[in-house]
Amino acid sequence: MLSRPFYFGKIEYGGISSEGKHIPLISKNLFDKVQNHLKVDYSTNKPRKYEFAFTGFIKCSECGGSITAEKHTKYYKKTDRRAEYVYYRCTKKLGVCSQPYLDEEKTDHEIRELVKTVSLNRVWEGDFKKLFAEDENNLYLKVESKLLELTSSLQAVEKKLDKLLESFLDEVVDEESYQLKKNQLLDIKLNLKSKIEKTKSEGGTWLEPLSEFINVSATADKITRAKNKSNDLSVIDKKVG
Repeated sequence: MLSRPFYFGKIEYGGISSEGKHIPLISKNLFDKVQNHLKVDYSTNKPRKYEFAFTGFIKCSECGGSITAEKHTKYYKKTDRRAEYVYYRCTKKLGVCSQPYLDEEKTDHEIRELVKTVSLNRVWEGDFKKLFAEDENNLYLKVESKLLELTSSLQAVEKKLDKLLESFLDEVVDEESYQLKKNQLLDIKLNLKSKIEKTKSEGGTWLEPLSEFINVSATADKITRAKNKSNDLSVIDKKVG
């Protein structure tokens, strides 16, 4: 299903390709990226499940080994209760390492301090968003020029398709050459149409990542101030990393 060109607007039947009349579900660019992923063999990759918030992405600064975690239960006789404690440590699989255990509270604290170094406080968040809005407005002024360029290229490809069809009907080119060239031009046409739609909706490829950067940095500030949010802290720390 993921290999069907139908989803980006191309119909293939009996070895013949044509542009569909339906609205494409995805862009040609996204389709091509998926095809590249499908070529990769993931059969040897085993799924990994982590029980602890901070395992799976931290390395030891001394030896470079992975950080693992252990859960220990302690029984308090006086109060007749059991308490669970989590400790993080280096696996020490890469050689001699002098790093000791670190309890979850200290690990949490160190990670919060790290995330704080790339966090945006409320005042800076407002300033960044104001600057972003100004850049966004300036960029949209250039969108019309970009759309004109893409539209012009699209029209040129459509003319080539028309001329190719005329050459085929006049028997100037054979059917095999016609289908080969038609497929090439059709891919270019669909890609241009996808770019036009993307330019209309986004206005620029860097706007979304920048907006995401501002939002994530602002979120990081909020998470570091929250209490007992180890899982949220883990997610934001991976993004920081």
